[in-house]
Amino acid sequence: MFYEVDFKSDDRDPLQTRLNEICDYANDVETKVLHRARMNLFFLLVQDLVRTGWIREFGNALDIGCNTGVYSKIISDFGFARVEGIDIVPAMIDTANRTFGSSDPMRTIEFRLENAEELDTSRKYDFILCTEVIEHTARPELVISNIKAMLSPNGVAVVTLPNAWSLPYQVANLAYRIKRPPRNLEFEDHLKFPVARSLKMIEGGGTRIVRTDGTNLLLETHLLRLLHGSPLFAPFNRLQFALARAWPLKFFSQFFFMVLVRKERPDPRP
Repeated sequence: MFYEVDFKSDDRDPLQTRLNEICDYANDVETKVLHRARMNLFFLLVQDLVRTGWIREFGNALDIGCNTGVYSKIISDFGFARVEGIDIVPAMIDTANRTFGSSDPMRTIEFRLENAEELDTSRKYDFILCTEVIEHTARPELVISNIKAMLSPNGVAVVTLPNAWSLPYQVANLAYRIKRPPRNLEFEDHLKFPVARSLKMIEGGGTRIVRTDGTNLLLETHLLRLLHGSPLFAPFNRLQFALARAWPLKFFSQFFFMVLVRKERPDPRP
């Protein structure tokens, strides 16, 4: 496997070094740590979905908003025969194709420019990932509808959204209002999605939510920068990662994960 779960985000670690190069965040501690937390959760979640039988078809997979292609590579390593990554940023597609593109007939990974609001819903996929994308689109409901329409009968989708109810976003929003800097529209988009809205948007439309999860409960900007690099960081990060996945704390995590399947699909567990 390309990916390994890690809670240190230590630049001396070979995988972290490579991620720093691919994602260009070697000097951006906050993005580095939070992105690694989301990748950790995605990896563990998919691993469990495979183990429990929710994911049982490994044909086509789609990574919506693939960025530099890291998630697409993780998906491919779980055994999907064909992974397609799409993004609207040409530089991201170039990086993804250069870094992770593969024409191996047994394990294809390809990337292309495509808008999540303009997907061809006649295409069907056994697995769809859409992580931290919907909040940046003009028509989030349309993107969600497209995802549901593209799921194969046994397909599984993992959709993630920021959670405005979380401590990190509440602290950041307070600082934003006090300092009153020039408007940051990307940050404001994140605040439009408390977990209640996300659940309401995702539910229905021929699918049902079979799993929810979350990551980053406590690491707001100031605490993260204070702890990172100290001996306390890794154990604290591991603990708060575990807490963020527990009920009901997951509903207050910074990044909320939802797993969708077709409504008519039975639970694989006995």
